[in-house]
Amino acid sequence: MGNSNSIKEQFGYRVRRLRLAKGLSQEKLGELCGLDRTYISSIERGHRNVSLENISAIALSLDVNLTQLFRGLKTDENKDILEKWQLTETELTRIVLENPSLRGFMLGYIAEFKVRDFLSRQLHMTGLHKPDDHNRRGGSKNDLIVKYKGREFSFEVKSLQTNSIKHDLETRVYEGRAQVDASDSRQVTFPDGTQLQTTCLLAGRFDILALNLFQFREQWDFAFILNSDLPRSNYRKYTPYQKQHLLATTVKVTFPIRSPYTSDPVELLEKLIKENSI
Repeated sequence: MGNSNSIKEQFGYRVRRLRLAKGLSQEKLGELCGLDRTYISSIERGHRNVSLENISAIALSLDVNLTQLFRGLKTDENKDILEKWQLTETELTRIVLENPSLRGFMLGYIAEFKVRDFLSRQLHMTGLHKPDDHNRRGGSKNDLIVKYKGREFSFEVKSLQTNSIKHDLETRVYEGRAQVDASDSRQVTFPDGTQLQTTCLLAGRFDILALNLFQFREQWDFAFILNSDLPRSNYRKYTPYQKQHLLATTVKVTFPIRSPYTSDPVELLEKLIKENSI
């Protein structure tokens, strides 16, 4: 497929290829997206203009991010996406603000991009990438992998729940909670081989959690914490053994950042290296 094809045709081809790679029929993808099969078919043939909301639904159903859907797509005129979609910045802003689910979806991926940019500027950090294959059956997906001093470490990126944010004007302290679980229920396997259907993430499936604090002050601040320092689930229906190996679904964080959180991920990476050397 050459660049002479329209952006709609290139996008449709990308959706079809990703759908087939997942082993999904057009009807099944439509069901996952809440869209009709004929709508999916027209997208794949390059005959349909697709709304931002439907693009987000397709990306989520294919378990890919928006970058993977659009990377490498070009128009003959090399127009940016706003120009090609015939949108102004004001119109795009209005669409995002009028659709809270879309806003949250986009902020999540923007946060991943911002974390990657932040980590790439840290001394001696190389090989930073986002895995293409999410380990859904393992109860977690690693958002980022970074190589530091010859070793690979995994990061999970999460965002604040907007309705949880509080600001004490007297102390100037922000407080909020972040959801730290899977987007849907899946089967996880414990070290002893037993299994459980849950939205909780298994402890130890990633090294460091990066919390995006943008919604505190509309600045891209991040709070980093070791997986081992995260609270465990206290859900009463889980056994003590299960609670020991499952992370709590939400965590509390403040700004200014307080221990066990830190704004310096290198500090945590050094700690992990030291622990693994003992």
